[in-house]
Amino acid sequence: MTLMHHETAEDTVRGETGHELLRFLESLPELDPLKIELIDGKIVMQASAAPFHNRIVTKLTTQFDARGWEVLAEQALISDISSFEPKPDLTVTTFEKIADNRNPVPADRVDLVIEVVSTDKDSDYIKKRMWYAMSEIPLYLLIDPNDGTIELYSDPDPRKLHYRTTDPFRFGDTVELPEPFSFAVDTSQFKLYPPKAPW
Repeated sequence: MTLMHHETAEDTVRGETGHELLRFLESLPELDPLKIELIDGKIVMQASAAPFHNRIVTKLTTQFDARGWEVLAEQALISDISSFEPKPDLTVTTFEKIADNRNPVPADRVDLVIEVVSTDKDSDYIKKRMWYAMSEIPLYLLIDPNDGTIELYSDPDPRKLHYRTTDPFRFGDTVELPEPFSFAVDTSQFKLYPPKAPW
């Protein structure tokens, strides 16, 4: 499958076929460098993220790990909504909830998901946010290094496909997380993506 200019490739699939195709693609060694997800019935393949993206992910991992949380990078998630199997940049949970090593992890075992925007804003801002709310994941932290904005979504409403509460922040702010976390995420070391080269 050839990657498009914006570093993703999409093919529409239906029902359980999407999960089967995802398993097959994950088994191909030549696709190991790619992040492969099922988003709104489409297989999405994305090249590795840029250093500033990965740096933010590392800073967040350190903060949650220091407080005893399990932080899983690009962990596949599932729920009753079969047209999705996203792999958030970070999934935060407890060891007890993943002790059986089930993969993909059921969404009802997740306390928080984190996405750091790369190139496909539509996926992080709309499609994934909808699925996270429909799957009743309590908290969704969305970080956008394109403009230095952060949004913390809470109180999911699965019937209306959205989160009832959105708290906006900017890079440099401390992001206060509610229970069961009750600590503030330090964003002072997050960096904006530099301007893209003209070529």
